[in-house]
Amino acid sequence: MLIFNLNSTCQDTKWIIEKLPDFINTNSDEIAPVPTRDGKKLYFTRVGYPEFERTLLIDSIEYSSKLSPVEYEQLLLDLFSQLGDKRKKMPHLSSFNQDIWIGITDTLGNFIETEHPKHPLNNGLTNSLVALTPDPNLFYVVNQFPPEGGMRKGFSIIGQGKDGSWNLPKPVEIKDYYTLKSDVNLTMSFDGKVLILSAQRYDSRDLDLYICFKEGENQWSAPIHLGNSINSTKREMTPYLSENNNTLFFASDRGDGLGGLDIYMTRREDNNWFKWSSPILLISPINSTHDESQPYFNMTTGYLYFTSKREGSSDIYRTQIAPPQPTEIEIRGRVLNKKTNELIQKAEIEYQMDGEPLSRISISDGTFSMKIPKGVLTTIKAKNNSYNSISDSLFFRQDYYYFKDYYTVDLFLDPFEVGAKINLNNIYFQQSKALLKEESYPDLLFLTDVLLQNPSLQILIEGHTDNIGKTEDLIQLSFERANSIKSHLINQGINEARIKTVGLGPSNPLNNNNTELGRSQNRRVEIKIIKL
Repeated sequence: MLIFNLNSTCQDTKWIIEKLPDFINTNSDEIAPVPTRDGKKLYFTRVGYPEFERTLLIDSIEYSSKLSPVEYEQLLLDLFSQLGDKRKKMPHLSSFNQDIWIGITDTLGNFIETEHPKHPLNNGLTNSLVALTPDPNLFYVVNQFPPEGGMRKGFSIIGQGKDGSWNLPKPVEIKDYYTLKSDVNLTMSFDGKVLILSAQRYDSRDLDLYICFKEGENQWSAPIHLGNSINSTKREMTPYLSENNNTLFFASDRGDGLGGLDIYMTRREDNNWFKWSSPILLISPINSTHDESQPYFNMTTGYLYFTSKREGSSDIYRTQIAPPQPTEIEIRGRVLNKKTNELIQKAEIEYQMDGEPLSRISISDGTFSMKIPKGVLTTIKAKNNSYNSISDSLFFRQDYYYFKDYYTVDLFLDPFEVGAKINLNNIYFQQSKALLKEESYPDLLFLTDVLLQNPSLQILIEGHTDNIGKTEDLIQLSFERANSIKSHLINQGINEARIKTVGLGPSNPLNNNNTELGRSQNRRVEIKIIKL
């Protein structure tokens, strides 16, 4: 388990500081280092650099291709001026001209080259990647970028496909979010349930640290002040929370440091997020008489990344402060017929980390490989249109060191037979109505494919409810919900004669109805095979 001894760590004078190479650090400012969990890539932000992504979408018009170079630069000047840039010349030098870059390492962990992603990860405005999520293909970036263009305050989540392409960013909703300064940053806990952000709000004395708790997909509670044991009368900014949720790094100019911004660290003293030890200053050579900030610790390599202005512009440095310990586990698996134990060549692997969106892998040879983070519960199953899926769960303790390169997992598929259920786990309706929610469509698409691929198969759709309400009303609601799915299937080209429906209301509960969890599990639709 990664545990920092604050006193010994902060007094260790044997750290070796490594400035990253010149193809990463330029004469411009490099900020916001975010290493991937495996340590093989480093996302960072380059500020005021001549080479930047020029795509500029405003009101659904892409201006970089519409305007002349002179007109385009003038538009950028106007936009940066609105954001607070007072210089009004050479827009590429503006502090609001920020692009995300990626440093690539070799097998020994040495940086060898950089990549400069294009739109939609970058555009002509202010772009900065600030945090990883439990899903290795999803990231948090500063600002919100609506599909029609422009930029709003806040944060977005952006995903990368398996082919390397980037999806359009989606807004992150933080209740009552605002900040009185443009300087913002955040860190996400390893399990994706907590955000700690830096902002200036009405209950802060300058930039202070706040905590938000997850309330739904891309939805967070209002920021809560972390208290004065961490926050001072000066700036507290650029937080980073370690993978074990116990150690918090941040930068501050509180006055007891070596000069300018310095990096501090503090320990969470119990399970309470509002009890922290007194912050301790990291001594030289990490901190200097110049600004140091934006700490980011990578557990896999043991490197602490940070930025420093000790040589003039902001550059990225790293130093190894702990032994390497991987944060991810490689899973290699097979998909097997439960009855015969034979390999099933074609299937789709679905997996979902606790509280995160569903991910999918298509396979054609019966085997798959993937990585999952330690300490995060992951549900996984294989899907094939001629078989029933069987879900499994994977969990590797974060405080264990696993002395294996990979772990093997067998996923089983059960051949369809009369009386068996077709497992659908994500069918949702609007509250007290028979209207399907959009989240139901992936599972309904799978059911449609099952019926199309097995033309002799006939099904019974059973609707079930909890016991809250009049029995006759509940039976009617469950019947209408079953028929809603039937109508959806008919609209997809399935013969009506192959589908029967029944509404059973509260008569066949899976659990008692004494708790909301039990009631939610009783509100369901079951699909049963009645003929093959």
